[in-house]
Amino acid sequence: MTSHARFVLVAAACFLLGGCAALPDDAPTVEQLDSETGTTVTRLGRPIEVYRESFREPSLQESAGRFAFFGPFETNLMGKRELYVWLAVPIEPVADSVPVVEVNGAALALGSPGRSADFATLHTSPYKIPTPWSAMYYFKVDDSIVSRIGEATDLVVRVLEVGKNGPIKTVFAVKIEADPRLKDFATR
Repeated sequence: MTSHARFVLVAAACFLLGGCAALPDDAPTVEQLDSETGTTVTRLGRPIEVYRESFREPSLQESAGRFAFFGPFETNLMGKRELYVWLAVPIEPVADSVPVVEVNGAALALGSPGRSADFATLHTSPYKIPTPWSAMYYFKVDDSIVSRIGEATDLVVRVLEVGKNGPIKTVFAVKIEADPRLKDFATR
């Protein structure tokens, strides 16, 4: 084969394989397979970043601790679909405390969370873990909670953080304006 023919063959193969590529993680919604459990996961391409409002202790002002991450997802295991909300907060939470998530000023009734992916029958987190020390929460939810999340214009996460002098009330918040991902997820 001539070098020109090999080039054309390799270029054609690359073009065809490129058509088989998965959706990028910045797509509004992504489907992926948890290969360990056989569960299909539908999630946002990337979670919603929720900004820390203030730092009450100067020692906590790490740049990595400025954002919490929030994302709904759905699991599908052999036709059994279940909805969840994933939350990662870059803090050391007070033992047995549960974050409160508010949408448009009203708290969501999320119930008791799981603290690892197996709570949602998964082997790994549906979202990339932003910081290895983040405290993660998995809440099983229903369609009505996902509908409320889809209507979000304001998202607030309140959590108790361990501080040098006792628990600190920490607030993460974001205005969701031109970001349609939650609405798209809720209406899919």
